[in-house]
Amino acid sequence: MTSVSEDPEDLVQAERFKQIMRQHASGVTVITTQADGPVGFCATSLASLSLYPPMVSFAVAAASRSGRAWMSATHGMVHLLHVGQTSLARRFALADSDKFGNRTSWHWGPLHLPVLDDVLAIMLVQVATRVRVGDHLLVIAEILTGEVSGEEAPLVYHDGNFASPTLILPDNRLGLVGVPK
Repeated sequence: MTSVSEDPEDLVQAERFKQIMRQHASGVTVITTQADGPVGFCATSLASLSLYPPMVSFAVAAASRSGRAWMSATHGMVHLLHVGQTSLARRFALADSDKFGNRTSWHWGPLHLPVLDDVLAIMLVQVATRVRVGDHLLVIAEILTGEVSGEEAPLVYHDGNFASPTLILPDNRLGLVGVPK
């Protein structure tokens, strides 16, 4: 059985926190907006918040270029990546990379926002609220429109590595009452 320490010194160690959170597999997204040019970052913090109205949240390092852009951005694009896009994810995960250079296929989309091409799914979002949480900015946004454009498996981040789901079980939906399959 795993034990949990109650010693405050153990609870606040950054490396331990990272080690724990690396065990949580999550989907990989690239989130873009524009601020004197295209801005984007790789995120694994995307969460579904509400169905009515459809809302998501994500976190961005407040001191980063993207974080500074999201302090005042009103809209953005959320791109869900597929397993063939690990190099794209790595590019957007690095602070000083040429994210929108020749190696990235993208175009200007609605509201003059940068849109990545050939992603698994995409959402146009409008910021509802922002909250500063520690060294990050938590953005809560309403989904204005979106579409699924691919059938590939999603790109997943787990234990410090990009991965693909090794097994997606058929007919393994939750079967909640009132929720269509």
